[in-house]
Amino acid sequence: MIYIAEHTAAFGLFAVFLWLPGYALERLAVERGWLGISPELRLPARFSLGIGAWIVALFAMASLGLLHRPMLLAVAGIAAVAALWTRLGLSSAQDQPSTEQPRWWSIRSMLAGGDLATMLAGGDLAKRLAGSALATILAPLYFLALSPTVSWDANAYHLTLPKLFLAHDGFHVVPLNVYSYWPLNIQLIYAAAMAFSDFVVAKLIHFGFGVLTLVTLYYGCKTFHRPATGWLAMPLLLANGVFAYELRVAYVDLAHAFFFLAGFLFMIAALDRKQPDALWLAGICCGIAAGIKITGIVSAAVIGAVYLVNIFRSRGGGRLPWRPFLVRFVVPVLVLWSPWIIRLAWTTGNPVYPFFYDTFGGPDWSTHLSEQLRTWQGSIGMGRASIDYVLLPLRVILAGGVGYERFDGAIGGFWIVLLPLALWNARRNSLTRCCLGVAGLTFVFWAVSSQQMRFLIPILPLLAMAGAIAIVELLERLSSPSWQRAGKGLVFAAMLAFFVATQARILSAGTRTFGIYLKAKGDLTASAIPPVQTFINQNLALDARLLFLNTNQAFFCDRELIADSFFEASQIAEWLAPANSIQQLRELLGERGITHILIEHRPRPIAYPRALGELLQDPSRAERLYHSADGRFSVFAIR
Repeated sequence: MIYIAEHTAAFGLFAVFLWLPGYALERLAVERGWLGISPELRLPARFSLGIGAWIVALFAMASLGLLHRPMLLAVAGIAAVAALWTRLGLSSAQDQPSTEQPRWWSIRSMLAGGDLATMLAGGDLAKRLAGSALATILAPLYFLALSPTVSWDANAYHLTLPKLFLAHDGFHVVPLNVYSYWPLNIQLIYAAAMAFSDFVVAKLIHFGFGVLTLVTLYYGCKTFHRPATGWLAMPLLLANGVFAYELRVAYVDLAHAFFFLAGFLFMIAALDRKQPDALWLAGICCGIAAGIKITGIVSAAVIGAVYLVNIFRSRGGGRLPWRPFLVRFVVPVLVLWSPWIIRLAWTTGNPVYPFFYDTFGGPDWSTHLSEQLRTWQGSIGMGRASIDYVLLPLRVILAGGVGYERFDGAIGGFWIVLLPLALWNARRNSLTRCCLGVAGLTFVFWAVSSQQMRFLIPILPLLAMAGAIAIVELLERLSSPSWQRAGKGLVFAAMLAFFVATQARILSAGTRTFGIYLKAKGDLTASAIPPVQTFINQNLALDARLLFLNTNQAFFCDRELIADSFFEASQIAEWLAPANSIQQLRELLGERGITHILIEHRPRPIAYPRALGELLQDPSRAERLYHSADGRFSVFAIR
């Protein structure tokens, strides 16, 4: 129980510190008349501004070699003082419409005008039951997120890179690791969480982004349609298997979904002439989304394009207001995105490394690797012929599953009915048209790039909103209000039942994990460390430098190492390819300071030079220090 309590407390406190600068900035902006948004959107606004402020500070610290715990605590202290000064110093009564000033310590008013508490607790029995049902379903997923086990991509870079950044007090380029060059907004947040507590809290932060996306979806539906729409949209989003899976791992897709959804909602608010300043917030959210991954700028481009189309239509054609759009949207996007692109160009000479290698070049890459990467990415999904694109929406809905040939993830099969219903309803509902327009444009980009299901997570909240709107408006055609309420309740219950039925194994695992935590005495991290990495940490010199072959799972390894980013486009094989003899191979390894080799004995589509196998089989030149009991791993010392 102590394990749960400690990490939950650390997660809650860290989340508060992420929110504090946003609270101060939002209140200050509203007080000064720089920003005007509806009360329901203030919670996502405060978290967006707060996390954005932290990202800017963390990027500066990492660039200056100041990314360490004392500096992070100092920045957290400044954020707390700023929030307290804002709460006590500003005379605005924006938190409640009455003439009585709110108490400075009112949590409800500090979060979002009290509406968050209303949404969670509910104003009546039905809402309380619905909120309790959602919380009950989320609880096992939270327990899984608490686990010290680390999922594949987090083990390769989502958590491994933040760990290295902290070890080097800032940005650290890892040779042959493409990800270490890319935009890493959320990895910086993970680094702060790991400095504040440990990597389990970083995992919980990603879970928190998922919950924040659900809450923001509710607020968006309530603001622009009906509260009932929000209650239906949340289980529609949660019922997608790929969304539920990511709630328990430290990836970045749920963070991308939150900022994409928040940017969309602020864009919709900006289309209302009463809230034009909300476009600033849309630009900030899209700028943060652009810095989450190398393709994140697509999110900003799509939302910006849909905004301009709506402005053009509302004005009946004519000249577009380019200047306000550039100042309020494009400038924030560029301010938050360009530092990553500048860093990428500075370190590699290629602003989109490793793509467009023939044009810009870049280290540890080649035309051959570009071709291999392009072939691999094109193989993900179910084909790239014309008929494959025609059938793609059906296949995504009905054929998703485990393995790249099935998009490596699944969404809800209910979309086969709900999506056409939303399309039909879009004829008369402009919000639905915007949701489907943004989702559709993003889907087109996804279709021609890497068709991994998790990359569709950012559009799922918009589809859930469009689907919920269609359901509510269909049910509102019923003559009896009691039948309308019953219909909405049945849909809500059906979606939760669908989630339980499709995710029963995961929910059961989460419940079992809770029992393990109750019995645990002390830290559980040791149980998650692979034995081979325990051997490395305990037996190899601190200055040892390893080459990982056939694996890039390196989070728990406390020594410097080199590993492949993509096995299907192996930079290690490309680097070692010129070695025609053991001597030439040893020279290449020596140039990068390699002292040891860890190899996972499993087949990979990697054409290593023959000299590598000869080296590892020669006891006089490579001494085997470790061989796992299951025969899976070996560690060699290079003589």
